[in-house]
Amino acid sequence: MSQQTDIGVLVTALGESREILGRYIEPGDRDAVDTVNHLLEILDDVNVVAALDRAGRRRALRMVELDNRP
Repeated sequence: MSQQTDIGVLVTALGESREILGRYIEPGDRDAVDTVNHLLEILDDVNVVAALDRAGRRRALRMVELDNRP
């Protein structure tokens, strides 16, 4: 298992969250509770919370190149 950088963790979580919201805004049946639960699964993950906390304590974020792997 590869370890992601904090920025990688946050970018992955943001991408997954956008996909969930994208499906929610598409025409058709929606379930707001299910959508929020899926978002919480991603955004309340211990790795995401820790990465966000560390990033928030930094004075600056460096620009980094990310792999294109999912």
